[in-house]
Amino acid sequence: MRLTTPNARVLLMAIGLSLLYPLAALAQVPKPTAKVTGFDIEEISLRDVTFLFDVSVQNPYPLDLCLEAMRLTFFVEGAQVAQVQTAKGFTVKARGEETSRFHAALRYEDVLAAVKNYAEKDYLNTLVKSEIVIPLPKIPGLPSRLTFAYDFKSKIPALQPHISITHFTIEQPSSEAVGQALAKAGRDVVNRGAATQAFKDVLAGKTPRGSIQPKDLDIPLTVSFDIELANGTRAPLRFTGLDYRFSINGEELLVGATRNIENKGNRSILHVASTFSFQALSGGLLDALRARQGSFSLVGSTSLKLPDDISKEPLKLAFTEAGSFLLP
Repeated sequence: MRLTTPNARVLLMAIGLSLLYPLAALAQVPKPTAKVTGFDIEEISLRDVTFLFDVSVQNPYPLDLCLEAMRLTFFVEGAQVAQVQTAKGFTVKARGEETSRFHAALRYEDVLAAVKNYAEKDYLNTLVKSEIVIPLPKIPGLPSRLTFAYDFKSKIPALQPHISITHFTIEQPSSEAVGQALAKAGRDVVNRGAATQAFKDVLAGKTPRGSIQPKDLDIPLTVSFDIELANGTRAPLRFTGLDYRFSINGEELLVGATRNIENKGNRSILHVASTFSFQALSGGLLDALRARQGSFSLVGSTSLKLPDDISKEPLKLAFTEAGSFLLP
């Protein structure tokens, strides 16, 4: 009869170990080892910092071992900020070695609540205390589990961000551009004046009058605005570029990238300009034009250069922010 159940395999393993190691020498029974081979800041958002941990486990037994999730305690500027547990651990095959990556996020909301004089800080000393727990087979002479503890030190930028949209404008099409659009649509160019006025009415939030409706003409519109990102602490924000998706009143308006950025201390101003067809002007943007205000959402990513003692390479900074804006 073959014994294939997990309990049977543990029993066979226990018998084998008892034959290999006399009871007086059970202390010499090999034990698994676990170590953290990599630790770093993986990415930063405006709301949290994500750390990575590469954990390597060596299993000397003829039986699979399962590593529990890592337990982490974060201390920032000496104050305990948070205790978190990573996602589920991983399995190490019999007499094998396995390395897996864990992630844990530290929320700026928690840091702000725990650190005194937060607004006066630029970079924050951070200590991460980690515990790796490996449950062991139920074998005489072995503990029920092994715990490995490691401490790691790093620094994180103090962030207290505020994003606003300013100088939002849509450029009025020129009379020449309107005339070309009329000709392209097979309409009488003599109606150029009425058509130009209709465009002005729409951009002013009014209902256009007359037989020529702007939505019937394929004419490019230029929209421009500034994304102002201010930090409420002493940490400088220096961006090199931004890839973004910009929506107004729940409808996506622009997808693009900008490298036109002014960095002024702890404030960055990103200048955005793009074009789209007037025929695409509808829904959310039209509602904003009529109300002279609207809500926006901005999904973006950029690179953030920190001092070399924190990270020699630029770190990815991703964010999803929302707010409101006014039109003149």
